[in-house]
Amino acid sequence: MTLRTSEKIFLLIGIVDFVGIFILIGVMLYVAKTKTEIILDHLTNSSISSRLIMLWHGGPWGKIYMMGEVFDIMRNPEFYIHTGKLCAKDFENFPKKLKKNLIILYKLVFIFFAIMMCLGISSSVDQINNIVKDPIVIMTLVSFTGLLVVNGILLYTAKRRLETILNSLKRSSITSSLLMLWQAGLGGRIYMLGEIFGILKKPARYISQGKVSARDVKNFPPKLKRDLLKLNKYQQIFGFAFVGFGLLALFGLI
Repeated sequence: MTLRTSEKIFLLIGIVDFVGIFILIGVMLYVAKTKTEIILDHLTNSSISSRLIMLWHGGPWGKIYMMGEVFDIMRNPEFYIHTGKLCAKDFENFPKKLKKNLIILYKLVFIFFAIMMCLGISSSVDQINNIVKDPIVIMTLVSFTGLLVVNGILLYTAKRRLETILNSLKRSSITSSLLMLWQAGLGGRIYMLGEIFGILKKPARYISQGKVSARDVKNFPPKLKRDLLKLNKYQQIFGFAFVGFGLLALFGLI
């Protein structure tokens, strides 16, 4: 059977990507073997260090998972600091060259796995076209799209009204944590919104923990509160719909 030029290119990219992933996994294991001591020495004041040690002793898969955790610390330190797993001083004193190399390695791993996923999807286009004709799959896609749209609106609203939100909680100790989460990228901003929803829906819990001032909760802008809770309600509806239809579609396909 003679392969067309496009098929030869597709095959070549697949082989290079497959080999590249194995090389990167080898590099991750090598870094885990040679740099773990340095990494842990610079995280002595952080509670996450005990988890990293446990993962390091978990064989090859444990070391790979440990590297994933280290990548996440390097990318989203604010989230780990907020949750008490990482000491801010430890991260500040972490070797800059090692930090840079770890982030580069993460980006390469992400790119190669993304290429593999794209190749897998493109090789199954005909099968995907048949699948998406199923009504359950269509509802799954619609609910997922709705979830993305609502989350986008929430993030936009939070960005536009961030100053108002923080000023409304200026007497509360949680304000600094919310700001830190906002600065931690997309994951941190989603987590921040979850905290705000918790404050608005169950203020008594946050007040009893000393994180929020009762006066701040009482004086929180009513319109902004209604808008945020309404968006959260739509988020939950689309989220549950996506999970429900997704499971039905999955069981139907299996």
